[in-house]
This record gives sequence, structure tokens and C-alpha cells, in this order.
Amino acid sequence: MSTPVPQAASAFALSAVRTGRPVVSGGLARLVDEVAFLNGHNLHKAGEVHIPTRPAGRTVLEGLAHRAQVPWSRSPGVQTVRVAVELHTSNELADSQTIAVALPTGAAWIDDGGMDGTTALYNPPRGRTAPREIVGWCDVSGCTAGALTDVWEFTVTPTAKGAGLRRATVTEVSLAAFEVGSGEPCLDAAAVRSGRLVVSAWTQQVYACLDAARAGYRQHRCVSGLESDDATGASTTPHWSREASSAGPLDWLATSGATDPAWYFAPRALYGAATSGNWQARVRYRTSSGTGCQIALAFEAGDITSGAWVGAGSGVVTSSIMLPGTSGAWAWVDQAAVIPVDGPLVRVAVDSAKGPGAGQLLSVGCIALIEAEL
Repeated sequence: MSTPVPQAASAFALSAVRTGRPVVSGGLARLVDEVAFLNGHNLHKAGEVHIPTRPAGRTVLEGLAHRAQVPWSRSPGVQTVRVAVELHTSNELADSQTIAVALPTGAAWIDDGGMDGTTALYNPPRGRTAPREIVGWCDVSGCTAGALTDVWEFTVTPTAKGAGLRRATVTEVSLAAFEVGSGEPCLDAAAVRSGRLVVSAWTQQVYACLDAARAGYRQHRCVSGLESDDATGASTTPHWSREASSAGPLDWLATSGATDPAWYFAPRALYGAATSGNWQARVRYRTSSGTGCQIALAFEAGDITSGAWVGAGSGVVTSSIMLPGTSGAWAWVDQAAVIPVDGPLVRVAVDSAKGPGAGQLLSVGCIALIEAEL
């Protein structure tokens, strides 16, 4: 029989715990519920793309064939993923686009929701009070849990005035029950019912499942935009970009002000690691020439005090990601990154970028971090 997945953590009073007391099946039953909740219900949004309309003077989204990427690492207990997209609104209601989602290796559609690349998806009208979301469901039980190079790719092919992609979201879906004996991170709940003999292998399996819940569910950080075959220069490109070969900020297509994005999150030091967290940086990019480029990420441990960031501990640690020249082709670069964890929070910022030089362009479609602690 299957093991049910609770929708809330168990209400457990520590006062009931006694050191040195005999092990009973009731205690294991509580742990079975806990690991099923952690591995089967307490899942997360794996990643999201948000593509605003392009600023004035740039290549517009309407009629532009483009793609978006969401890097992903399958969590141990996940069997289904919800894939959703929104389109930009438009007054050109007769125009449409198709969306084809390229799935990670081992994934298969349960219901593509029209995202198979053959369905005409029409522009929603402007002035709507609620967004229109197109939803599909995907079986990911065949994907490798913990892989660091899986990605969801959304390809948009518009008609002359197809409004284009506004948002794409990938969310892991909670389970109602685990199938026992299929290699899933769970223990048979029926085996530990009151009156059953306690078997030492149960405790080993419970701790293996708890470890999967702790280390196997990797944190994802992602800033993802669009990529296309548009090859216009720095003043009109629709992509995030850098032209100058000196170190400086990327052009994030914002209208004004400081625009470099930063993430703030609580790091995890697993298995006794005292000073560093292991992550993998992933960058999707293109260079217009064969000249190599670079992006630098800045990591700093610290805390937010009185509404302001206060650095502490090891200070700012910079990780430079080398981007070999691609001569017009989009490519991925993966590089290990070490994040300081000697503070309650860590701040990650896109510190700077180096482009190929005057008249050439570094274009960036995605910058992602995936936790790689093993």
C-alpha cells in the first residue's frame, strides 16, 4: 500500500521524549509522517522568468521570436511539476503565438495545456483585472534527482504582432501519497503501526529520508530574461548586455537608477561545514564575436539591521565567471561558487561584467545559482 503524505507537520511535544526509554513504533510513526511531509508536501517554486516590455528605442517583443530558460534541480520526492505561462496583453487580439516547452531529460507531459508548439495562443486584451495563465503538468519521475544542469526552455514563436511571453513559472507539486518500494524517500507507514516489532533498518531508512529532506531539496536563485536571434547593437538590443571590455554594470534595460539585482537569503552549512556553502553558478549568454567575456558575482555574509544591510565575517567574496566567445550562439557556462555562511544571511549581487569591446556585445539571458552541497 502507499504511504499518505500529511499536509502539515505533526504537532509533537518534546516533553514526551525521554532519554534511555525503549524505542517504540509510535515514535517511528511520527517520524514517518515527518519525512513524508518534508519530502512529499513541503516543496517549492523552482524558478520563474519575468519579461517586461522593452524600453522605448529597443527591439520590441511584439513579433519577436524569443526564448526563456529556467534552470532546475529535481528534489528527491517530486514526481510532478506545474508549468505555467502568461502572455503580454495587447489590443491586437487577432494575433497569436505558439509556445513550445523543451523538457528536461526524463520528463514527459501529462497535459501540455497548449504548450506543445502547435497551439495558437492569442493575445489577451488589455485592461484585465486578473492575468490569464496557461497551465501544463509534467511527469518528472524519470528525471535525475539532484542534477545541476537540467533546464526548462520556453520557445515563443509569434505572428506579426504576437505580444510575447510575460512570465513563465516552474513549481514542484505536492503529493497525496508515496509509492512504497519505488525508491522514493519514504518509509511504509503501515509497517510502524502500534504493535509491530521495531526493526533497526527502519531507523536507518528514516534518517536517510530526513537527510534527503535536508540536503536533497536544493535552494534555487534565478534572474532570467529573454534570449533571441536579434543581433542589433547596444543601443537597441532587447537583451541584458554589456559592450565595453572594462568592468562595469550590465545594462538591465531599466529606465533609470541603480539596477544591479541582489538576493538576500539564509545560507545552509550542512555536514559541519563552518565557513562555506557550495553552490553552482549557471549563466546563459551570447557574444557577438569570438572574444571572451566575464561576469563577477559578489557574495557577502551579514545581516539587515534597522532596514540596512550590514556586512560581517569574511567580507565580500567575488567569484569571476569566465564566458568564452561564442560568435553569435547562445550557450551555458557552469562554474562552482563558494558562498560565505558566517552570518545569518548572505547577500549575492551581480558585481560587474566585461563585454567584448566597442561595436560588439555580450548578451545575457539568465544568471542562476543552485545549491550544490552534497
